[in-house]
Amino acid sequence: MNTLSNSEKIKFLLRLVLAAIFIFSAVAKLLSVGLFEIAVVDQGLAATREQAAYPARLMIAFELFLGAALLFPFYLKRAIFPLTILTLVAFTLLQAHQLTFGEQTQDCGCFGELLPMSSAASLVKNAFLLVLSLVLFKITKEEKRNLAIPAVLAIGSVAVVLLLAPVRRDYEGTFAKYTQFEGAGRVDLTSDDKLVAVFNADCDHCRETARELGALAEQSVKFPKIYVLMFSAHDSLLSAFAQKTNTHYPYHVISEAEFFDLIGNSPPRLYWLQHGKIKARWDESFGENIVAAFNLQTTAQKP
Repeated sequence: MNTLSNSEKIKFLLRLVLAAIFIFSAVAKLLSVGLFEIAVVDQGLAATREQAAYPARLMIAFELFLGAALLFPFYLKRAIFPLTILTLVAFTLLQAHQLTFGEQTQDCGCFGELLPMSSAASLVKNAFLLVLSLVLFKITKEEKRNLAIPAVLAIGSVAVVLLLAPVRRDYEGTFAKYTQFEGAGRVDLTSDDKLVAVFNADCDHCRETARELGALAEQSVKFPKIYVLMFSAHDSLLSAFAQKTNTHYPYHVISEAEFFDLIGNSPPRLYWLQHGKIKARWDESFGENIVAAFNLQTTAQKP
């Protein structure tokens, strides 16, 4: 027997949309929590990733809690909608500030890696959600009171986030500080498997290696993405490197001192990182080492 009126069904569907967006936002950030830490630092809300670690996770847990709480009819008018509105107002003001003062980025980090979104797009999204929240607050007349459900959701959200994304203890590692790469935006070298090449833009051996790896990538199955830490004495050498090698690796320009700290006797050097830790380093036979390490299959090996 259907006990819900059409208006109640509409209100529930609107709540469902709002809840789904908050839950999706939290899950997307949780899947790439390192990038969200970097986004918090980029937006001036923390000075370092270490300082951003707990605030980032608490924000994810808070979004997860709001999304889950919106699915239940408890304290909607008294607490949940007001919290949702205040959160969206804060997000909207932050994005408006960044747009006004020219601090906007290509990706605000709202939806992690799953859905990159500029500051302008995020502002529009937050304005829409704010209007939706205000409408729901206005049309909601009654609410049920059961403190146990929201309390369980709040504690559960924090526990889930901290269990699935524990705070790291090595934010000051060698590669953790490289977070912005031309051609890729934010990059978290401390997550998952990463290949990091150290090149000199004016080095013939580096150019030869870049061409070799680019050609191998074209004929290999699931070839890992390579991020480049590039030393260049002149900006013009950066574009020349890409043209001469016919490659477009995401790169971060490093100083001469950093360059010599990261290479061996001579450039280039390739690092295989696992969660920011050096799994292997190679100074020669780069292609062979990558194929062996990642168990790759080239097109020539296909039956």
